[in-house]
Amino acid sequence: MNNGVVNNQTSTNNNQATEQSVLTPMAGVTVAPVSSAPVDATKAAQQTVNSQNQAPVQQTAPIPSQQSAQPQQPVLIANQGDTTNTTNNISEPKKRKNRLLPLLFLIIIGLGGYIYYMNQNYTNQINQLNYNCTPITSTKKEIELDVDSVLVKGLYKKVETNIREDLAQPEFNDNMKIYLAYRQILERDKYDTNCQGFSLSAMEPYTCDVSDNFVPKGFHENTLIQKIKELYGEKTEIELTNVQLGNVCLVGYQYIPARKEFVQGFCNQQNATSLKVTKNLTKAISTGNTIILTEEVKYHENEGISVPDSLKSGIYHYTFRLDMNYNYVLVNKTYESKY
Repeated sequence: MNNGVVNNQTSTNNNQATEQSVLTPMAGVTVAPVSSAPVDATKAAQQTVNSQNQAPVQQTAPIPSQQSAQPQQPVLIANQGDTTNTTNNISEPKKRKNRLLPLLFLIIIGLGGYIYYMNQNYTNQINQLNYNCTPITSTKKEIELDVDSVLVKGLYKKVETNIREDLAQPEFNDNMKIYLAYRQILERDKYDTNCQGFSLSAMEPYTCDVSDNFVPKGFHENTLIQKIKELYGEKTEIELTNVQLGNVCLVGYQYIPARKEFVQGFCNQQNATSLKVTKNLTKAISTGNTIILTEEVKYHENEGISVPDSLKSGIYHYTFRLDMNYNYVLVNKTYESKY
């Protein structure tokens, strides 16, 4: 009896273990509890189908979310890093540009200064070449010329002045330069003209009125321009103005630009003086293309009239230079005190 009971219990236990091992549910599958009630095969089959259909959804639904969540984190980190790098890359050129601006400014200033220096140096070299490049080779050896030679006398005659000319214009300015150039004009270059356009207030005390006693002389402006170039050089620029020394009746030609002509004025005032002057050409030195004339001047009082301060006794030097046209042109006049 006992063996039969034991065997029945054992059999029962084995059946239960078999059922449990067979009915162990899969992960994610809900298994209905064992029931002694009759089972509807149709419903059971339907439940099985539904379980199979639902199982992939329940299993696959969380998988994409896990897979998408895992790669999104590194992507977001990478994007943040790229944004930071992009911002830095944009700001870097700006910083470099801001640093380069002062350097470029200094370079531009330096180039401008260099160009200006080279231009000035080039101009000075050209001027020096124009001064030195003459038909006679420049040399430092001095040669004393004969003061009675035709060359020296001819040069001195162009610049020598008398006491009345010195009183009217003691300074060697543009008025005196124009006057000295006018003195080189020959009488044959002058002609009779009229007073049209002559201003009475522009050149006092000179007037212009054609009459039986006075017919003004005139000459073209090109005549004076030519004499200026012959006396001072081709590139001399002197503004044309009236030929007049001071306000005395020594010489007076009014320049009328509209007529391109110099017209003589009339003056009946006396221009005499009792002052005396002694002028001697004492030396003429030639150095290459340059000739320097030395003149000794002494002004004298006469009849109780003192010499004005504007007249200076002493040594005057006239420097002439030979130009490319083989003409000795007057460069300057300098003064050296002696008395």
